Amino acid sequence: METESKKIKQGTSLPVILPDLGTAGFHWYYRVSNTDCVEVSPHDEEAEAIRQEARINNEESFVINGKEPGQATVTFEQRRTWETEGPAINSRRFEITVI
Repeated sequence: METESKKIKQGTSLPVILPDLGTAGFHWYYRVSNTDCVEVSPHDEEAEAIRQEARINNEESFVINGKEPGQATVTFEQRRTWETEGPAINSRRFEITVI
């Protein structure tokens, strides 16, 4: 899995856009190693839901928010809800430094 290193300032955010395979049952899930440092949230859930329902979006987007100075690893994995074991079909990892 490839790792991207990013620096963000406390109180700012980093958008993350990932390819969507929702029509095939795949969704992105995330883990955060240090929730004191960063917080992850889906980007504008209501607008995303409308675009996905209309099938005009083939991306899933998230926002990584810098809460406090420090370091955290955010790992995204794309998998089906019922397939919690084994390797994900796609994954991305971010090493985040909040300054």
